[in-house]
Amino acid sequence: GIVIISKTLILNEENNWQEEFIMPYRAIEDSEVVETQVDGYKDPKITSTVDKESEKFIITVRNSIVSNSSSGGNGGKPTGGSTGTETNHYAYIIGYPEGDVRPQNDISRDEVATIFFRMLTDDSRNEFWMITNPYTDVPADMWSNNAISTMSNAKILTGDPDGKFRPADSITRGEFAAIAARFSSKEYNGENMFTDIIGHWSEEYINRAAQEGWISGYPDGSFKPDQYITRAEAMTLVNNILNRHAKESGLLNDMLKWPDNVPGEWYYTAVQEATNSHYYDRDSDGYNETWTEIREPRDWVQLEKTWSDANSAGSEDSVYSGE
Repeated sequence: GIVIISKTLILNEENNWQEEFIMPYRAIEDSEVVETQVDGYKDPKITSTVDKESEKFIITVRNSIVSNSSSGGNGGKPTGGSTGTETNHYAYIIGYPEGDVRPQNDISRDEVATIFFRMLTDDSRNEFWMITNPYTDVPADMWSNNAISTMSNAKILTGDPDGKFRPADSITRGEFAAIAARFSSKEYNGENMFTDIIGHWSEEYINRAAQEGWISGYPDGSFKPDQYITRAEAMTLVNNILNRHAKESGLLNDMLKWPDNVPGEWYYTAVQEATNSHYYDRDSDGYNETWTEIREPRDWVQLEKTWSDANSAGSEDSVYSGE
């Protein structure tokens, strides 16, 4: 027969966003786990283990591979929906040596790979870490190789049928929406949410990302999936995924400022949010945030070297514990 067992597991920072449900093995010795269901978390990782020595059956539930911090270092916190005080908003965009951030420029495929690579939790980055890939145009010594290889191993990024990734090519709005949608476990069965995506290869992904509230279209109802996405649009979308919503009155005077990102532009706060590491308080509306202090940014180059060295050495521990 079929036995349905219901168990509520609470995932929080105290248990490192991981919990186990343990029951005697003998009670289910001739049975198997047919289905597990978890509500409230995106793409939860569920594993089951039979420990015959201790006669226990263990189901382990962990959160999704995306960190609310956009950097990991918090044990792997679920995306979105977080309220209260947080301490893990790191900058995931770095400006150019010339001192600007170029919000209106296109963004390349390898730059996007790097952004989403930085969004992974440390545990997930460790789990999916890869320094090789199947692409003919992403050599081992390319600056973005680790990010592209890891994200491809996690099935978040894909290349072309001809075996190329086209790392330096600008990315389209449809391609970016497809990457974002792979962080969501929700299906979409309604009408198309935009007028110009019918039959487009990214149609399903666009609808799923829009359903999450991560992307939006244009006043005429279109999405323009084949149009290149700008850096400002990309930052806005990533902030939406991470539930990072700065308001101009909540920014700090000692933040990094950019000559080409000025107050009054529609993307002003989104760019500031993406390029400044900070502590913040969540506003009572559960959406906006007020910054409380600028914090030191992560040294992504050094951290990537640390992750690489740790994984090359076969470390089973998280390679960076955060702060």
